[in-house]
Amino acid sequence: MSKDLMNSYGRRTALSVVLMSMCLSLHGVKAQTTTKTSSSSVTASTVTKVQRPVLFAGEVQASDSIPIIVPTSNVSPMTLRYFVPEGSRVKAGDLVLRVDAQGNTDLERVELEMTQARQTNAREVADLEVRQIEAERALLMAKAALGKAKVDAALPKAQIAALDYDKYQGELDRAKKDLEVKEKALEIAKEAINRKIEDGVLAVKKSQIQVAFSKVQIAQAEVRAPKDGVVIHGYDGWSGKRLDEGGMGHIGSVAGYIMGTGQLRVVAYVLESDRSFIKQGQIVTVRFDAIPGAIVSGTIDSIAGAPEAKAAWGKGRYFKVDIRLADVQNLALQHGMSAAIEAIDPTTAAAKKIVSKPAPTQITLEGDVLSRQSYSISPPSIQQVWEYNLVMLAAEGAQVKQGEPVAIFEANEVGTRLDTHRSSLKEKQRAMEKLKLDQAEALRAADLSVSEAKSNAEKAERKASLPRELVKRVDYDKLVIEREQFAQLAQLAVRQRDAHKRAKEQEMLGMKTEVAQLQRNIDVLEKGVKGLTVTAPRAGTVVHLSNFEGEKFAVGTRVFMSIAVANLADPDKVYVAAKVPEGQISLIKLGQIAKVTVPGANTVVNAKITAMGPVFHGKSSSQPIVVRDIELEFDSLPKGVKPGTAVQVQLETQTASKNTVPNAKGAQR
Repeated sequence: MSKDLMNSYGRRTALSVVLMSMCLSLHGVKAQTTTKTSSSSVTASTVTKVQRPVLFAGEVQASDSIPIIVPTSNVSPMTLRYFVPEGSRVKAGDLVLRVDAQGNTDLERVELEMTQARQTNAREVADLEVRQIEAERALLMAKAALGKAKVDAALPKAQIAALDYDKYQGELDRAKKDLEVKEKALEIAKEAINRKIEDGVLAVKKSQIQVAFSKVQIAQAEVRAPKDGVVIHGYDGWSGKRLDEGGMGHIGSVAGYIMGTGQLRVVAYVLESDRSFIKQGQIVTVRFDAIPGAIVSGTIDSIAGAPEAKAAWGKGRYFKVDIRLADVQNLALQHGMSAAIEAIDPTTAAAKKIVSKPAPTQITLEGDVLSRQSYSISPPSIQQVWEYNLVMLAAEGAQVKQGEPVAIFEANEVGTRLDTHRSSLKEKQRAMEKLKLDQAEALRAADLSVSEAKSNAEKAERKASLPRELVKRVDYDKLVIEREQFAQLAQLAVRQRDAHKRAKEQEMLGMKTEVAQLQRNIDVLEKGVKGLTVTAPRAGTVVHLSNFEGEKFAVGTRVFMSIAVANLADPDKVYVAAKVPEGQISLIKLGQIAKVTVPGANTVVNAKITAMGPVFHGKSSSQPIVVRDIELEFDSLPKGVKPGTAVQVQLETQTASKNTVPNAKGAQR
């Protein structure tokens, strides 16, 4: 029985070994199959990765374009207080961008503090000189007392009483100790003057450093054009909004570019997930929205090492790519043109059949009638006032005469500051009047002290001039000591009076400086208050302007400093300004006739395209489509069409070459 069990156990063990061997064999085959499949998958993926088409976008820029960097400040983001309008031509040295500068508010205060520090130090030094003179007087009195004590102590002991002799010796010892104390006090007074002078020098140097730092901050708060060019605005990397005057920008970010005149290139941005499918030196195909049908070859010159966020395009991250264009002499490329880049060979791209919509036979644009001679209506520039409330604005198209109010702004904080400064001025003026009375009284007292000291010196001189034979030797020696003592006291009285006078003068000068500063602030604020009511410098037509969102200014809106809310236009020098979408710019040309319709009056007049903007740019923050500005002149000045009138411009499309776009000859910005 046990033998059968053993045989059965042996058969089961052998079967288990066979099954395990088969499993291991199958697992090896499966592993090899998996490895081969994985290898094939990687190879196929690699092949697909190389052949995958990549499409990304960019814009045309000059190779010598210069970025406009938001300057440093104490806070970030900061308000762009001034930003030259997009598409404007600037010259080297022109102001392009300005932000708030902390030094702008500190400079005047620090300069005043520096002046007051000088005056305060001079007054304190004069006060210490008075104390030094008092210490010199005390020392002089101690020397005189010592001289008299020596005269008494020199009397022979045999000629006077023992008690008097001991008293004279004790007075001599006391006079010597008192002299040492007075000499030490004089040294302390002189050291105090030296320390105060050094403190004053340090305080002035500190103020000078603060003034220099504030001036550097003010200089850094302004960005000036290093060269001639055209300004293009950029977009905020966080919000994706276009950066315009009054917007918020982060320090160190690119607010825009000054387009140069160098070789044109394409600056594009490729999505982070597509980065591995392009490489430096790769040939790409470039198309332009403004030049339909044109295909240009380009070479990737460089690719950024790290991706960056572009909120205007979504939540993705993009690598910046610089593309060098080849053979573009026949293309009228312009700054700001949109470009579509495809990572395939141009010959392959040309072989593709591109289906495009037929061009429209007519283009309708929205335009505005403007004047070539106009005066900007903007709030006044008041220090530390950044926003104003528009409480009155003349009606659109209204004819105003010279001197009539066009706009009224409101700034409540100006009135509060003005009342505060006026109250402080009255208080300082009362304090100055009291100081004048105190100064006159102190000078009279000092003059009396000088007169008294001189009188005492004259008396001592007369007493010491008595014949020695008529006066005791001891008394005569004391009279001589008193003569020298009172003569020096008279000189000290004059010095003390002069020091008192200098101290009072410096105190009065400091008070006058404060009063003058307050009066200057009041004058500036009063001028600003008067400037809140803007009157017409000449007769003209009122034209309301729009903000960066495309909305026209109206009563009740908040207006940033230096922003114009309206123009006072000359109605005899009008033209039409319109914006053409980039995709339609190839359908029009300079000199083309257009029909301008005034919707309210049902008036249709002919006009001619006379100028085109030098660059392509975004239409507005709310409408970021790329457009190009055009200007149209009326054949004859129409009646009833005023500056500021909204019109419609109708243009018949032209048969344009696919490789050309209208140039900017005759452009007027």
